[in-house]
Amino acid sequence: MKFEPLLKQLGFSQNEAKVYIASLEMGLSSAQDIAKKANLQRTTTYSILEMLVKKGIVGKSKVRGKYRYIAESPSKLLSFATELQKKIAHALPELEAIYNKSETKPKIVFYEGKHAIQNVYDDTLRERPDEILEWNTNAYFDQFPKDHAYISERMKLNIHAKRIAGSGSVWHTKHKKYDQSELAETLIVPRNVFWPEIEVNIYNNKVAFMNYAENMSVIIESKAIADAMRQAYYLSWLGAQTIEVK
Repeated sequence: MKFEPLLKQLGFSQNEAKVYIASLEMGLSSAQDIAKKANLQRTTTYSILEMLVKKGIVGKSKVRGKYRYIAESPSKLLSFATELQKKIAHALPELEAIYNKSETKPKIVFYEGKHAIQNVYDDTLRERPDEILEWNTNAYFDQFPKDHAYISERMKLNIHAKRIAGSGSVWHTKHKKYDQSELAETLIVPRNVFWPEIEVNIYNNKVAFMNYAENMSVIIESKAIADAMRQAYYLSWLGAQTIEVK
């Protein structure tokens, strides 16, 4: 099996892959010997070895006053794959936004898994709307620890929130009384009328659905859809005022 293409997928250049494979095959060796094995110039090989030492996949030691190099266990390559996966996951929301640039159709981004819900909250902060319209769920407090910083981060960006939530929820028992400090206005309605397992946020030209029950979320970017949902929200707000639980 040729390993160079695999190493290139992990970010190795062609010469880096040659030097790494040569050092794997040779064991403890000088830069000159590894250069011969890799069929590269000694100065090029030395620079690459020093870089691989910094990455932690080649070891360096002094033997009788001269430096020798030895490849670390190939299992260390797994850390490269893990780090690459983390970087892709972090960049995914912005990559998806670029992918959905077309103005002729709604842009839909779907998330699932551990960070599905958090990705939506991160997007609301990136968008920095003047206000977020929220149909809230108590599942927020089951999913996130007490020190979840979203509300405070929203406040730092001077983003206001309208919130509709069910009676007996933490939004009711704890957060409503802090409406002024949390830049929010919260309406509480009877639990038997409103106790969803999802949260809906409307902000700028986006509508986000956070499904805590199934650990997934969807962001739809469309001015027409967002405007329609905003109208629906204000209708529900007016209705909620007639059955508000004080």
